[in-house]
Parts: sequence; C-alpha cells; structure tokens
Amino acid sequence: MRTLSIILFTILSLTAWAGNKYEDQMTSSIQSLYRASPNELDQLTNKFNRIGQAEKDKWEPYYYASLSQVFKFFQTTDNTDRDLVIDRSLEILSSAESIAPANSEVVALKGFALMMKMTVDPATRGKSMGAKIGATLGKAVQLNPNNPRAVLFLGQMQMGTAEFFGESTDDACQMVLKADQLFKEQEVSDPIAPSWGNYGIEEWLGKCSK
Repeated sequence: MRTLSIILFTILSLTAWAGNKYEDQMTSSIQSLYRASPNELDQLTNKFNRIGQAEKDKWEPYYYASLSQVFKFFQTTDNTDRDLVIDRSLEILSSAESIAPANSEVVALKGFALMMKMTVDPATRGKSMGAKIGATLGKAVQLNPNNPRAVLFLGQMQMGTAEFFGESTDDACQMVLKADQLFKEQEVSDPIAPSWGNYGIEEWLGKCSK
C-alpha cells in the first residue's frame, strides 16, 4: 500500500510540474509578445507553435502564435509582405480552430485577421470579404456576447462598412461603446487568457461623439 501511495504521489507531482511549466512558459512568452520587434515576433510564433505541438489539447499556444503574426502585420509596411504575414497568422490559427472550433476568442481573432487582410486592398477585397468577416465576427459575439474583443471588432467592421456606404453608424457606435465598457469590466484571473484589444479604442469612440 505504501508503494502504491508513493507511485500515485510521484504521478501527481509530475503532472503538477508539467502544468506549472506550461503556464510559466506561456505567461512569460505572452508578456514578451506586447513589446516584441518583428524578428522577436517570429521567434515567439515558433515558440508558441512548439508549445502547441507538445500540449496537443490546448488552443491557447496556437492562438498566441497567430496573434504574434497579427502584431507583426502592424509593424510591416510592404503590402506583399503584409499579405504573407496575415496568411501565416490564419494558417496557424486553423490549428486552434481544430481544437476549439466554438471558442469566441479563436473565432474573434480569425475575424480580426481577415479584416486586416482586407485592409491591404480594401477597394478590391471589401466586396468579396466583407460578408465573411461580418459573419465570422457575428459568430464570435454570439458565442460570447461579453467578449470585448469580439464586440469591438464587430463594431469596427460595422462602422467601416457604414462609412463606406454613407449609412448611419449608430449601431456600430453602440457596439464600440459596449466593448469599451466590457474592457473596463474585464477581470482576467488567468494570465494565459486573452486580455488585449483595446488599443486605439479612444479613436473609435471619438468617431461616435461627432
């Protein structure tokens, strides 16, 4: 009986150690993500991918690998390169989708990445991509109406569409205002859980105050 107890204790200890190692690696990498250069973002993408390959049932590593490329997109100026970066982001995110297809965060990031791809050439891509992006972000909000990223991105998409067609932005503004409140109320106790997304929200709120 004593031997069995020792074996069980060892198994539980190893499991806890593995869990702590995963959390530590993810937490430190996520913290680095927000201040990384383009080259460092590529390194983080590779690191998150390796973690994902080791932790086969977790969507978060692939989510952050994809997000690393989204952040690189904003630091890239050449449109050809921007397309390649965002395509890589979407390709990586498909691994997170296969693990958690009904996760609001994953779906919201997909919609946001598609929206960024559209901005590379909005005149050409807006008509063909707009409906898909709206549907994707709408699904993310449906899956979790209190996800501030999903609500904000849908509001941004709606506002851009309304401005393009010269329509009222009232509904879009309500979404942006709701997102702002959700970000303020956001409580993230899990350091691995997504908490980004409110950058530049003041600019969008400014459009609604005009």
